[in-house]
Amino acid sequence: MASYWSGRWAGAAHLFSVPGWQGIQPYLGWIVVCVVLVLAVMFLWIYSDCVYRFILLDAVVSGRCLLREGWRRWREAGRRYLLWVVAFGFGAFVLVGVVAGLPVLLAYRAGWFEHPDQNLGVLIGGGILLALVVLFLVAVLAIIDMLGRDFLVPVMAFEDVGAMEGWERLLGMMGGDKLAYAGYVLLKIALAMGGAIIFAIVNLIVILVLLIPLGLLGVIGFLIGRGAGVSWDNTSVVLLLAAFGLLALAGVLYVVGFVYAPGLVFFQSYTLEFFASRYGPLGNRMFPPSPPAPVTPPIEPPPPIAPLVPGDALPT
Repeated sequence: MASYWSGRWAGAAHLFSVPGWQGIQPYLGWIVVCVVLVLAVMFLWIYSDCVYRFILLDAVVSGRCLLREGWRRWREAGRRYLLWVVAFGFGAFVLVGVVAGLPVLLAYRAGWFEHPDQNLGVLIGGGILLALVVLFLVAVLAIIDMLGRDFLVPVMAFEDVGAMEGWERLLGMMGGDKLAYAGYVLLKIALAMGGAIIFAIVNLIVILVLLIPLGLLGVIGFLIGRGAGVSWDNTSVVLLLAAFGLLALAGVLYVVGFVYAPGLVFFQSYTLEFFASRYGPLGNRMFPPSPPAPVTPPIEPPPPIAPLVPGDALPT
């Protein structure tokens, strides 16, 4: 039995081993195509996420979810927000890389890694300090990203401005109410941790339920292929199986995202409830002032009744 399985999966093991240039060269074109496709899918994913930020805002404020109409209405704002997301992501990546890599490079240039036993205390202390600095920097960048998603998007939507102008107006509003925004960030972190635990449990149950039919389909496919004499050490067969695996993973991620939809609406509603009282255009849209009561015109007193005069005819 062991020899059977080793023979069947030898090709797959060889495929995932570290190949040399001679082994990579026949697949170089496919590798380039796959890399381009992955980058294109990532870009489209980020772009659609930027547009759907505005669609989610519109859906929570108006109480209606119109995807097609919302896409046409908010795609221009989504493109402006996309520029901020890409620029911020690239800048954050470079900043973290410099902060984390520069001390390591300096330590390497100083020769601390050549004789680590002689510099053990410095390496341990510096490593701990560097880890704390990187964690603090990542936390600050995550808070900036959260403020952009929660507050910059409404400002850009209601005032039809770009990201930089929106940040200028947002920082002006936040400057006069720092304690409230700090409390919002802390409470949002606590809610996010609680929501992550709850939805992790729910998603685990959903994934386990989905694995049952997917596992059955995999077993059926294996038996059909075995009966048809399919060679499992064929590279094309392995790639086909990998493609089916990616499709199954995409389906599972779709279901998980669908399950998390109530969480998205909850956090968006919480953000808007907080921001509506501090941002006039949003507050007027969510809680429009009641119309003034109609003014009742004054009632004129009836004309005085003339006194009866002797000889006037009385009504019958």
